[in-house]
Amino acid sequence: MKHSNHHRLLICLALTVALILEGCSLYTSPNAQVTVSGFYFDTLVNITIYGTNDRSPADECLEICSYYDGLLSMTVESSDISRINNAGIEPVKVSVETIDLLEYAYRCYESSDGLLDISVAPASRLWMTARESKKLPDNDSISDAVSLTGLNRLNIDRERSVVSKDIPGLSLDVGALGKGYVADRLKEMLVSKGVKSAVISLGGNIITIGNRPDGTPFKIGIKQPFSDNGSVAATLNISGMSVVTSGIYERYFIVDDKLYHHILTPQTGMPADTDLSSATIISSSSLDGDALSTRCLLLGLDDSMTLIKNTPDAEAVFITRDNKLHYTEGADKYL
Repeated sequence: MKHSNHHRLLICLALTVALILEGCSLYTSPNAQVTVSGFYFDTLVNITIYGTNDRSPADECLEICSYYDGLLSMTVESSDISRINNAGIEPVKVSVETIDLLEYAYRCYESSDGLLDISVAPASRLWMTARESKKLPDNDSISDAVSLTGLNRLNIDRERSVVSKDIPGLSLDVGALGKGYVADRLKEMLVSKGVKSAVISLGGNIITIGNRPDGTPFKIGIKQPFSDNGSVAATLNISGMSVVTSGIYERYFIVDDKLYHHILTPQTGMPADTDLSSATIISSSSLDGDALSTRCLLLGLDDSMTLIKNTPDAEAVFITRDNKLHYTEGADKYL
């Protein structure tokens, strides 16, 4: 009798352990998948997790997007960025996440000699109005916008989580970095939940976890600039990496046969005079890809090739204004 009870106890323990292990795993079938979508950061967000029917991690991704949209958006009045922009020179208490992103932006500003500057918002607003009206801003307005630019006029106090400005008109737009920052946070969360295969897409930012369910890399297309039919200029084979593309073809207008795009040179307040139509960065961090892709568009092809060559763990695909593709030396392994 004791032996029989002991045997049944072992069976019950084994079943209990099996149920616990099954409950800890997201994976129910190699053919299962969950996809969620939402509109955040002024772009469409799509997240697909493979090998599971459990929606909770995907839904948590959308909750995270909503949280960061509420922190970083210029159009949400209660966001940290809006409160900084509207505060004059008074100190503003912000979240630690906002501090993290602003400190990263400041490092980018310093390392790029002011070329990558999230305080270009006054000029950005000027050109946004111009794009809507199809009328160029006057020189005085551009000069005024430039006079309000310079991230060195922003003061970041991490210890107190406080941000202040030296001049009231300084205005921030973290659009060049925000999506990359959030994409990295989404990947971190999903990996912590045990996700092994997923694609996270935030507009021009795509970051992957692992491979496709069949073990092959994800195929990520690079759009042909100015294409009306969505044609692809190149296809990349990506496993567990980020792909970020910035281009001059998304937001632009033409006056007197001249194209004016939204990537601005902070020192002039004018659309960058660049020979690139798009810059695609392959890296482990989507935030790094965001920063590099914008910086490369501002630099142009030759200087961008040099920059990426000297940047560890980053490769690039560039498309010049004549529609020619240019690859950094290590990018061929993704083709």
